[in-house]
Amino acid sequence: MKRTICPRCGSSNIDWIIPQVWSKWECKDCSYTGPAIEADDDLIAEIKADWEENKEKYLEEENIRAQQIASGEDEIMDEEMELEEEDELSDEELDEKLRELNL
Repeated sequence: MKRTICPRCGSSNIDWIIPQVWSKWECKDCSYTGPAIEADDDLIAEIKADWEENKEKYLEEENIRAQQIASGEDEIMDEEMELEEEDELSDEELDEKLRELNL
C-alpha cells in the first residue's frame, strides 16, 4: 500500500501548505517544504534509514543555504542579477555587439 510521505525523512506527518498548489507540502518532522511523494513500505524504510544516517548533514546544508540566501551570497541570485545586467544594454551597446557578431 502506498502512502503520501515527505521525500526527505519518510514521515507521513505532512500537510498541504496551500491547497490550490498541490506541490506545496510541509513536513512537521523535518521542516521540509516542497512536493510530497507516494511510497510503499520498502521505500519509506529506505528514506527513513537515509534520513537517520545523514540528518545532521542535511540540516547543516539547509542552514548554510538559508544563510546564503539571506546574505545575498546565493549563486542563483547572483546569476540572475548578471543576466539582468546584460539585458540592460543601451541601443549603442547592442548595435556594437551585433556588429561584433557580424549580424
